[in-house]
Amino acid sequence: MRDDRGHRIHIEQPGRPRLYQLDDLPGYEVVGVITVAGRSGALVRKRSTGVYSMVNSGMLRQLDQRRVKMELGLASNAGAPQKMQGGARHNVYLDAASIAAALALGDGNISRGIRLALKANAELERSLAEASK
Repeated sequence: MRDDRGHRIHIEQPGRPRLYQLDDLPGYEVVGVITVAGRSGALVRKRSTGVYSMVNSGMLRQLDQRRVKMELGLASNAGAPQKMQGGARHNVYLDAASIAAALALGDGNISRGIRLALKANAELERSLAEASK
């Protein structure tokens, strides 16, 4: 039998998030209390992107968005992302602004944000090429 205690997520709504974060964070709304791998904190959602994070005394910790949404009942499938035709895993190194932009574009998913940005760039190049003909 597999021991998955280190991977469990538990969310209490409303819980007592002020035990972990006394003040409101600008741009975030408090959702409840989250426990991940035995560590607890206030569960917050960034208003502009919808990205969930755990916060303790102002320190934000990124969370697996699929697992949080599944626990909140906002997602129907928390499994692995679909395999893409011709897709491959690659590591990328991004600055903070690029990460924030990719998260916003991809609804909390950096890879999706990068794919959407590349698709928009390809469409722009295609329309510029057609306009110059």
